[in-house]
Amino acid sequence: MNISLAVGIIFLAGAAGGKLARYVKLPSVTGNLLAGILVGPSVLGLVSLGVMKELTPINELALGVIALSIGAELHWGTMRKLAKDAAKVFLVEALLTLIVVFGSLYLFGLPFRYALIFGVISIATAPGAIIACIRETPTKGDFAKVLLSVVALDNLFAITLFGIIISFMEVGLAAAEAANTPAIVMASRDIGISLLLGISTGVFLVITSHKAKSDTRILVSALGAVLITVGLSNQWGTPALLAAITAGAVYINFSRSPQRISRSLMNVEDPILLVFLTLAGAKLDLSVLPSVGLIGLVYIGARFFAKLVGSRVGTTLTHFPISWKRNLGRALTPQAGVAIGLAIIAEQKTIFAPDTIMPVVLTAVVVFELIGPILVRKALCDVDSV
Repeated sequence: MNISLAVGIIFLAGAAGGKLARYVKLPSVTGNLLAGILVGPSVLGLVSLGVMKELTPINELALGVIALSIGAELHWGTMRKLAKDAAKVFLVEALLTLIVVFGSLYLFGLPFRYALIFGVISIATAPGAIIACIRETPTKGDFAKVLLSVVALDNLFAITLFGIIISFMEVGLAAAEAANTPAIVMASRDIGISLLLGISTGVFLVITSHKAKSDTRILVSALGAVLITVGLSNQWGTPALLAAITAGAVYINFSRSPQRISRSLMNVEDPILLVFLTLAGAKLDLSVLPSVGLIGLVYIGARFFAKLVGSRVGTTLTHFPISWKRNLGRALTPQAGVAIGLAIIAEQKTIFAPDTIMPVVLTAVVVFELIGPILVRKALCDVDSV
């Protein structure tokens, strides 16, 4: 199958799935994912694994745009009154998720390093599904801003902690010894490079928003900058999402025209999200579900419990309305691209055996991406304005 035909199938299948999902009162995200599963290798096989690998640039562009959009939500002026409370929720929820998932899997008998990596990966939340739900659900007050802030902090923390822990785990290996570099220095270097790249991209976007005469030119520059940022991050082995989120935060806080890039991206974000979510569904290998057994069930149950309880405990430290406290946890349940990306990186390391991390994470993604958007939309519809 050629690429044009595959992209056409993905577009139409994703659109049809989203339409059918809305018809039966489900989020379109769920329909996109189910359509992807249907046309992917697990069911009809209309889109093969080989073709999906060739579509990696589209996936990376989508992740970059999503991360940039999340960073652009971190406007200091808007978040000043919410940032303190959002940080409280994040700290309790993220740390409890890490502890509960790690502790559950370790007590279940998993080796320490595996349980710890699963605990770190469990913190990550799927921004694409949440953004898509926010766009099609009327929201009240600042709940959506708080939600996206916690999502951004979750993913930043997961990516940063993952890099540090992987570096420490590799200390005794030949690569680290050859480099003769302490693990903390290696991790700090990667994170520092990612931040510098994100700041550079953000400055470029600020200049572009000032100089460009039309939103069309801004769009071209923004998409090019996102691809270069993600591409350089991948080439250097640094966290691409961290760089893109940083770029969005720099842009939104230092641009005199902060809405220009957001306005220009609005024209392409919907189709980009549709392709991203449908591709995410197509990549899900349903054959791994029976093989993960109790490990997958423990991971899913522990993460779901920790997200709900951690968010509820965290919100007790805030002045949020009762409806926010009741709903924030279930809005943080989706998990997809960031978790899969971290699992791929982990399995590329010699400290982990092949096919030991990805099947568990993929199984969790299947569950959380199907029920998560439903919970997100219910949460968004149930909150009160402030």
